[in-house]
Amino acid sequence: MKIVTSVFVVSLGYPKENAKKMTEIMEHNEGDIYLFPAYSLTGSSAGELYEFPEFKTQTEAALDSLCEFSEKTGKIIVTSVPYHENVIIKDGILAGKSHFELEGKTVAVSENGNEDDFDVLLLPTIMPGYPCIQNDIIEYCMRASGAKNCVVAVANGGFGESSADNVYKGFCGVFNKGITVSFTSQDAPETIVATADHTKDTGLIYTRQKVADYKIPYYGKNDKKRYLEELFSLQTQALYMRLVNTGIKKAVINVSGGLDSTMALLVAENTFKMLGYPVSDITALTLPCFSTSSRTNKNAKKLMELLGVNAKEINIKDSILQHFKDIGHDAETADVTYENAQARERAQILFDVANQQNALALGTGDLSEAALGFATYAGDTLCHYNVNATVPKTVMRELVAHIAKKRGGELEKTLLDIVDTPVSPELKDGQKTEDILGPYILHDFIIYYFAKHKFPRSEIQKYMLATFDEYDDDTINAALDTFYSRYYKNQFKRSSACEGANLIGFTLPYMPADMKPLA
Repeated sequence: MKIVTSVFVVSLGYPKENAKKMTEIMEHNEGDIYLFPAYSLTGSSAGELYEFPEFKTQTEAALDSLCEFSEKTGKIIVTSVPYHENVIIKDGILAGKSHFELEGKTVAVSENGNEDDFDVLLLPTIMPGYPCIQNDIIEYCMRASGAKNCVVAVANGGFGESSADNVYKGFCGVFNKGITVSFTSQDAPETIVATADHTKDTGLIYTRQKVADYKIPYYGKNDKKRYLEELFSLQTQALYMRLVNTGIKKAVINVSGGLDSTMALLVAENTFKMLGYPVSDITALTLPCFSTSSRTNKNAKKLMELLGVNAKEINIKDSILQHFKDIGHDAETADVTYENAQARERAQILFDVANQQNALALGTGDLSEAALGFATYAGDTLCHYNVNATVPKTVMRELVAHIAKKRGGELEKTLLDIVDTPVSPELKDGQKTEDILGPYILHDFIIYYFAKHKFPRSEIQKYMLATFDEYDDDTINAALDTFYSRYYKNQFKRSSACEGANLIGFTLPYMPADMKPLA
């Protein structure tokens, strides 16, 4: 019994095309059982398209073509399909049960692994990705196959799905009696295959080094470098799919010389290289105003030069002064109007240049800013797509430093100087974000346990006091006060957030914008 698992670039919403791709894979890879990810025939992220009768008709027609192929070739096809859930096509017929017999062995199909009494377990899945998800899946499948003394095969969908809400990490593999027999990860937009005979029980015994950075819990037990590499890959995949699905071949981004816009520009560069587009089709705008520092302005320009993007500087000082005159605001009064007018002018320029070039306007705001509401409503909260939306500030700082060391040379020097620059929106003189909010490393720690684990404030406080020896109790309590106060008050900003995929395995909890904080 030869099992072939495969993941291909799904054509979202086109069952006929996907059936053809599945058939071609089966024609070119000899096997008895072919396992494809869940919803391979349609894609899983097509929203309410599944409710349209015409789409159901197209899906059923594509499924019929797979049945005809199975009847003609004797191949067994396993996946899950809208309107049918788990699908087993054997001898041209849709099996009515979740298992079948082959060569005296019982083969079960399940998306959650909750099956008993089988020799082979097939898992067609479509799980949203996060860094190192395949490590978790390998460990799960190894344990399951070892505990039940059986074969476990898995295929999870990846490239081709919409990146509006999630990024899907493609991988496929076969495991036998606690051994990884074959495993392949979809790291690029291409078809991958992992195959093995069900009797093969030699291969790798996967072991993951148990590491932990308690101050940055997002890494979990994964190697930090591996986590950061995969996070960058997921950001790239998210933007890749957005550009492919929209047909847009240019991008525009405001680059300040700060951490967030640097990260977004690096993602854009990497994505354009994956697509084979010239990086000069990325327009990077630097938009200095009253309090733009020479350090950030210099770094922004140097970064653009080193990456080879299309650089353009527009000083917005005169536009802002005219705007203040129009609305009757004293330009000497550095209040919230003074600050937000600059951010909104930058957003207007970003979108107008994007219109000029038929380009995608990229956002730069991160998870930490979203949680704390440290962003200008209708200013830097606006974009066509945000590649940083679910990346916390402390992880982003580590990621930019990691990329710097990998790239080397002048780019490394520039990136490391950006990493070392105090975080600031530079909307008025002397502004430093962490002087206002408190240390980001504390806030990101709070976000993890608040959003992922739903811990109460008292429990998070205990964790913080046990973890951060370098901060006194007053600093930790002040960070908690700031977080809880700002999180609830700024829900209205998150409620209108532009699209950006979940890259870390959890999202910020939704609260009504008019709800008071929990006691």
